[in-house]
Amino acid sequence: MIRIIVCSIGFFVFGVLYAEILNGLNIFHFKANVYIFALLISFIFLLSELILKHFEENAKLSNNAEIKLHKIKNMYYIILSIMACVLLILIPFIWWGAIKTLADKAR
Repeated sequence: MIRIIVCSIGFFVFGVLYAEILNGLNIFHFKANVYIFALLISFIFLLSELILKHFEENAKLSNNAEIKLHKIKNMYYIILSIMACVLLILIPFIWWGAIKTLADKAR
């Protein structure tokens, strides 16, 4: 239970960072609400944990379900790895944006 709470908070923070990155890139004609986007990311994490729990319970019943569980876990970990890599690559841009904003305010 503690793992799920801590990971939910972590995904909320990731959601805030991703929303700020999207807002800073000006890809869309509107600004995304940071908190709603972060809640959506946290909800997706919680939903994926529920799905994994369901497949883990079914994996005890047959070998086919166990094979399906391993495939789903592999896809899940790949998606998490991609999200983490994208965030790590974009961290310098976040810092650059923060420094640029502070420099513009100092003028």
